Amino acid sequence: MSTPLRILAVPGSLRARSSNLLLLETAALLAPPQIQIEIFTHLGEIPLFQPDNPPDAVAPDAVAALRQAISAADAVAFSVPEYAHGLPGALKNALDWLVSGIEFTHKPVVLFNASARSVYAQAALREVLITMGADFLHEACLTVALIAEARTPQQLAADPAIAPRITVALQRLADSVRAIAEDSTTRSSQPLGTALPRWSPRPLPERRSFRGRYCTIEPLDAAKHAEALYASLCTGSGIAGFTYLPANPPASMDEWRSRLEKHAVSRDPLFFTLFDESGRAAGMAAYLRIAPEHGSIEIGHIHLSPRLQQTRAATEIQYLLMRHAFDDLGYRRYEWKADALNAPSRRAALRFGFRFEGIFLKAVVYKQRSRDTAWFSIIDDEWPQVRHAFESWLAPENFDAEGRQLRSLAGLRAQE
Repeated sequence: MSTPLRILAVPGSLRARSSNLLLLETAALLAPPQIQIEIFTHLGEIPLFQPDNPPDAVAPDAVAALRQAISAADAVAFSVPEYAHGLPGALKNALDWLVSGIEFTHKPVVLFNASARSVYAQAALREVLITMGADFLHEACLTVALIAEARTPQQLAADPAIAPRITVALQRLADSVRAIAEDSTTRSSQPLGTALPRWSPRPLPERRSFRGRYCTIEPLDAAKHAEALYASLCTGSGIAGFTYLPANPPASMDEWRSRLEKHAVSRDPLFFTLFDESGRAAGMAAYLRIAPEHGSIEIGHIHLSPRLQQTRAATEIQYLLMRHAFDDLGYRRYEWKADALNAPSRRAALRFGFRFEGIFLKAVVYKQRSRDTAWFSIIDDEWPQVRHAFESWLAPENFDAEGRQLRSLAGLRAQE
């Protein structure tokens, strides 16, 4: 690509001096000669999208300008704030105008985030852009905390703690766009996935134990664990955990023991018993949908007692099982699925670093109910960042004397 790379930068805020605009202006100053960044500042001029407008109606000038700018760009960089865990209305309105078009089809896009707390908006924007056909460049995304930043773009561009991170992100963006362009000139007339000439099926997970700083995980053993798990999961407030699981609460201890005996000999799902910091059996989880030929594995059947929920032991459990799948077994895709109505499960997936992929409508019938399934994943390319955030969060120095976190997991991941 001999001509300069053209990047369209879209700040999602209408504030005159927003931190999102500040980040993009700083990036424009730091861009090398082979990268040209144009900032689109006309979101506020785009009228309200009306779905009933005829498809052949002439688009308003601001919409036409946005479409032309996106089409002419080699990539698009968004920097958006988060309002009430969602996207700003002006940006969502602008994207609604483009849903029926092809401007984002295979258009490389990245997110430059000016707030480590803007987790939900980032996930929502990813989903919207991917739905519109964009090629999301995860490796070039950036988070630089600029909330309440009073400096100018020139001052930020001279800051040795900020400028190198922006420069690296721009270089990754340029490398990714060039790689896509070069690949398009050599591939066949039909699009093909990445070649994996050295790929081989991954090993199956085994029945083994894991020991962390705050938790222990053991292969499910009905004889050893049934009574403790019954007390934790099948009585009192623990029964609520069955709501979104395939099975109903057992009618008796004998029924529970029989169920666990069947679970214990299963290889897929492969069940584990989860122990809290005190060493009590307080939950269950399983690897399932294990596809070694594709390098894909799911974590599911998660059932935690109230005393294990929202604890550092519960977080460490997810880290240990995830680390085993990626680092020990070499899987390249790690899945999490939830009933689309199970809001706590969906929030947990995002907190742990999973990326929302979409909803499969009417995917399952269970307990005489229809279930839409929300899909989440972490892939091997994302795992190093996710792993480092887990390890930083789980470090003893991240907790006060009462065991309360000092830094959030999402915030640590956003700083990577």
